[in-house]
Amino acid sequence: MRALTRAIPILGWPVLLAALMLTFLGLLGVYSAEAGLEGPPRVTMRQVMFLMIGLGGFFAVQVVGYRELGRWAYPLFFLTMFALAALIAAKYVPMAPFIVERRNSFRWITIGPMTFQVSEYAKVSFIIALAWYLRYRTNFRSLGGLLMPFILTLIPMAMILKEPDLGTSLLLLPTLFVMLYVAGTKNRHLSVILLLGMTAVPVFYFSPLMNPYQRQRIQALFHQDETDAHWRLNAGYQLNQSKMAIGSGGIAGQGFKQSAFFRHNLLPEEHNDFIFAVVAHQWGFLGALFVIVLYLVIIATGLTIASATTDPLGRLLAVGVCAVLCAQTLINIGMTIGLMPITGMSLPFVSAGGSGLISNYLALGLLVSVARRRPIDMAPKPFEFDNE
Repeated sequence: MRALTRAIPILGWPVLLAALMLTFLGLLGVYSAEAGLEGPPRVTMRQVMFLMIGLGGFFAVQVVGYRELGRWAYPLFFLTMFALAALIAAKYVPMAPFIVERRNSFRWITIGPMTFQVSEYAKVSFIIALAWYLRYRTNFRSLGGLLMPFILTLIPMAMILKEPDLGTSLLLLPTLFVMLYVAGTKNRHLSVILLLGMTAVPVFYFSPLMNPYQRQRIQALFHQDETDAHWRLNAGYQLNQSKMAIGSGGIAGQGFKQSAFFRHNLLPEEHNDFIFAVVAHQWGFLGALFVIVLYLVIIATGLTIASATTDPLGRLLAVGVCAVLCAQTLINIGMTIGLMPITGMSLPFVSAGGSGLISNYLALGLLVSVARRRPIDMAPKPFEFDNE
């Protein structure tokens, strides 16, 4: 017990306990979604195994330390880029049984009994590489100096889009924006970046990078209140069913395993992308609010950790982890309630999926590893510039 206390600092406990509670709620939701199926709850049992692996990775990061991982930032980044390149190549060169097409995409690499969704781990390696690059530099405070951070972002973003995986790729740009802001990028340069990003949205919508079904998901967002049966049974089916599940939960919910909504498979991907609808349906508004509060605990504590450290690398890593978790949570909850298009985004720590759960606990390990290092009062505050 003492060793565990030393391994996790005071600020690390709220983060870890909130994540474990989210995972427990996710396990209950996944188990209830399997209640109507014959046989043992295989998805639930696999998720418990992935949780054990994720916790092992969490504590492994504590042993290694974020600084040592920072020294391996570029090799880790290039390793994930190589894996992403292999996924793209598998579209044209057969690589079975290591890489096979699943659900009309190439996202997973299988090595023996383990299957890896590379884009999930690419999020973590991207944060480490970007934090390592920005930690002591000042050239990014010029517009031309932003070129390298954008290269570090756009390359994995384009490769993940090619799989295709629109949801994960959308996380990289807001993470870049937040990390650049914390690193001290000038506001006028950030405004230019934001303007260019907004201008690029319609260009990207009509570009060959976006598949027709992805455009239909965006269109469904603006037609969700139509009574057209064709829309409700096709492009808008998932969103319509998700809103019905959430709305029927009421204040306190239908109860654990009490509703026929999931027993008859009325909500596709209920244990993955739409697990928030499962929580809201079974535990109502109060359960959904509790989930949101747990995420707020993680983000607020993470930002406290970032502000407490005087190490530039530690601050950037903490902010990067908070940014990616916050963006992923907002996108997932937004798409289940009809505020954002359906992008195939999972809910951190809650949705079923091994790679997503393990990578999120690895990211959480980085955050807690930063909290373990006591701030040095004599050190100057990072990313404060006098030549404005």
